[in-house]
Amino acid sequence: MLVRKRKIFSFGFTILGMLFLISTSNLAEETDNNLESTLVSPMTLGNSDAPVKIIEYASFTCPHCATFHMEVLPKIKEDYLDKGIAQLEYREVYFDGPGLWAGLLARCKGNEKYFPMIDLIFKKQQEWAKGDLENIKAGLLSIGRQAGLTDKKSLTCMQDDDLAEKLVSSFQENATKDGISSTPSLIINGQLVRNLSYEDLKDIIEKDLE
Repeated sequence: MLVRKRKIFSFGFTILGMLFLISTSNLAEETDNNLESTLVSPMTLGNSDAPVKIIEYASFTCPHCATFHMEVLPKIKEDYLDKGIAQLEYREVYFDGPGLWAGLLARCKGNEKYFPMIDLIFKKQQEWAKGDLENIKAGLLSIGRQAGLTDKKSLTCMQDDDLAEKLVSSFQENATKDGISSTPSLIINGQLVRNLSYEDLKDIIEKDLE
């Protein structure tokens, strides 16, 4: 599995500064602080009491992350998450503004719809994550419509500066603490692993289950 490597800690102010480019109109709405706190909280799949804890770091604009999400993660889900013996926590990595916009859009329908939204974002990555900013915006709005959102609602979510700042802050804190320098990266019961096949990941998980 290939990985995408970037200097991931210098992008915070840049990508936040790009938020205004998403639209010339101000569609911001008042957001409840408790709701924003919930939207920044960990996004997890599986049994919270599972003996194996997996943290995935990935970027919505990273092609190798999309491959992992569509080809490797379903096997982990079937073999471990669905059986209650592993839990996955998904953590977003922001290489660029569009990746942050996608993260904001993913939360637009609430936590319970987060994983179906990121499934769609990764599935359609080759359609939206290329070209100029207007093409990227149009692609994300199309994803929003496929998920049942109006363009106005999608734009409002993607222009949520307060939530964006909290997401970037959380990303930088977690990625620094965990030593993340490339994506996709996994932490399996505290062990950082990169560039591994499903078979190699399975070996690590099985050893933790012994």
